Amino acid sequence: MRGYFPSYGDRLAVMGFCRRQESEPPCRKSKLFERLKSKLSKRQKNDNSQTETQTTRKNNSQRTVRKVEIGWMHYDGQGFVQMRAKKGGGTRKLSVPKDWKREELMEEAIRLFFPNGKNSYGSVSEFELDVTNYQEVSLDNETTVGEMYNTSKLTMMRFYLTTKKVEREEGTESEVEMPDTMEDVHSNNQDQSPTTSSSRMNDFIQASDTDVIFVESVGNDAVSPLQSTEDLNVADDYLNVPFQSSSMTLLDYSDTSDVVTVFTDDITGIDEQNLDDTLPLSPEPIVPHKKILVLHRGQIFSELIAHFCDETLAHTRNEVEVKLLLPNGQYEMGHDVGGVFRDCLSEFWQEFYDQCTLGNNFKVPFLRHDFGKEKWESVARIILFGWKKEKYLPIKLAPAILQQAIQGSVKSDLIHNFLKYVSENERAVLESCRTDFCSADQEELLEILDNYSCWRIPTEENFKQILQELAHKTLIQEPAYVLEQWAGILGPLSKDLEEMEDVYCALQPTVRKIVRSLKFPETMNIHQKDISKHLTAYLRECDAKRQSLFLRFCTGSDLFIGKTITVDFTDLKGFERRPVAHTCGCFLRLSVHYDNYPDFRSEMNKILESNVWVMDIV
Repeated sequence: MRGYFPSYGDRLAVMGFCRRQESEPPCRKSKLFERLKSKLSKRQKNDNSQTETQTTRKNNSQRTVRKVEIGWMHYDGQGFVQMRAKKGGGTRKLSVPKDWKREELMEEAIRLFFPNGKNSYGSVSEFELDVTNYQEVSLDNETTVGEMYNTSKLTMMRFYLTTKKVEREEGTESEVEMPDTMEDVHSNNQDQSPTTSSSRMNDFIQASDTDVIFVESVGNDAVSPLQSTEDLNVADDYLNVPFQSSSMTLLDYSDTSDVVTVFTDDITGIDEQNLDDTLPLSPEPIVPHKKILVLHRGQIFSELIAHFCDETLAHTRNEVEVKLLLPNGQYEMGHDVGGVFRDCLSEFWQEFYDQCTLGNNFKVPFLRHDFGKEKWESVARIILFGWKKEKYLPIKLAPAILQQAIQGSVKSDLIHNFLKYVSENERAVLESCRTDFCSADQEELLEILDNYSCWRIPTEENFKQILQELAHKTLIQEPAYVLEQWAGILGPLSKDLEEMEDVYCALQPTVRKIVRSLKFPETMNIHQKDISKHLTAYLRECDAKRQSLFLRFCTGSDLFIGKTITVDFTDLKGFERRPVAHTCGCFLRLSVHYDNYPDFRSEMNKILESNVWVMDIV
């Protein structure tokens, strides 16, 4: 090969190529072998699957039992809803004889979902029962499980036990005994004497004109502020029990509903008898004009939403008094003349901002899978009721949100709303870009715009337009479903809130507003004057958060609603020394025994930051 390839390296390359060609099979033949192997393997798999299918069918035809799934569906007033495992439902898998029919399936389902004849929803005798197939069609009494499998050709049949509450016939009444203590209503409360419980109830119930509504949580074995809101359920209809105005009847109907209602009215429908020696009953019932709403401290957010889900509530247009239950089951002694309800609103909206909104200074509602149309409408009713009763408005929601929901259009500056929605760091970068685009940190700007799904490269010419588009998407487009549910309910506020930004400005707490709202005694001694100076100096040092806490401590509302705070002085000292506030009358009582301003400031900070205030003044 030297004559043809003078270079030694070329000769080595040719020899190596020839060796590889000899050791490797021809490419075309190898491909043919691979195709043939794949076809043979496919045939083997098909033959095996057919054999397995035939074997399975043969085995199924010879078996005397078949596996089925059984679930529970309950009628909630609008339709049948499948109950989950934590509520006693779930899907149960079991093997049943092929000759079982509708009656045997129902007995087995009752045994599974109504152990010992009852569950958390009530006794099995209180429901209309039926068994349906996977298409929610009632089963035939004569069709067996095996026949249904042969007809449907399904590998697994599913059946449902359906329950519907039996409606009580009109004109029938059940005798209900008056419980001796509040333990009969709340089994988890601490022991109370009959005298204490009765007197406490009589303190806030006037038997002739008062309705009491208890809102509790489903499966609430213990009052806990950590309970999920998806476990709440409120009965659609309240149970009305007529009785004489001189007595009171309290119903415990926790087996079937979590709403306990006390109504007062005249007795009707009694048998005719000789009443010549008695006074005649009034032919017209006394219409209740005041409602008492009982809520649990720490559960106000979920219970208010559950309560206002009912759009037919008449008491939203009448006088409402709120009564709070502590976690230990004791009633707070505070008498609601506005302050307790304002405190409930403040707690509700703080929880709403934390659980249902996004944003920094301005909040925007975001969609949650456990918040449907009913709950968003309930929030709108709370906004409407809070404004009509106490002129309270959730001003942490971006003004553009309420303007779009109430008036159908946005009048405020969307970019200004958006800059208060973003974080402090993002706002600083966006503001610097608006002032001088070229000197801004471009890399950080791109990262911020990417967080808000911006698809355009920002330049000095188009930056303002991009900012406007992002603001519209964040404030209007994303919460569009929420705004749609609010629009039909908040329409009546269009006149009152026509100048939305002025209302926001008036409700926003400031040092000047709070200091000017203080009313000191006309004549004060030297010690009282020193304490008044300490209070004024303290308020001037407070940031926005502590200003809201101070207002809530004194008035019940974390917003400035124009209330005058009357300052009075006490002689408390030692361990008894503490600031005392009366939210209904907006009174603040301060001890005169403070040696210096730091002691006063320290004690005020501890009171406001504890965030555990109990209404104990009647």
